[in-house]
Amino acid sequence: MLIQPAEQHYHAWRLWMIKVPVDAQGWLEFCVRTWDSSNNTEPTFVRSTWNWDLHVTSSCHRVKLYSVNKSKPETAKRLAEIEEKGETFEPLTRPLDWELEGKEEYLERMRKYPREPLN
Repeated sequence: MLIQPAEQHYHAWRLWMIKVPVDAQGWLEFCVRTWDSSNNTEPTFVRSTWNWDLHVTSSCHRVKLYSVNKSKPETAKRLAEIEEKGETFEPLTRPLDWELEGKEEYLERMRKYPREPLN
């Protein structure tokens, strides 16, 4: 999917915005790379960008995102539960004030899917 930026100065930074549908949930890393009209591009890793004078030149950007797929039933259920309690989803690392599953539900799951190998 190619999105064209607004017309601006010829040699200038341009801001882009794109919505990317992702089925995965969890931490994802996007690699953002540029090309010019001569098909020159930036290296994908910083270690590839060192020149002989030991100065780092530009490399592509790696952006880490946390993906939440609201179309998944379990995720939609959990988000609705958070909303019912008057809480917000952000920040991701903040612990919730209530138990996510009761003791009986936990024990039932552990009996059905034990962590230890059967042998």
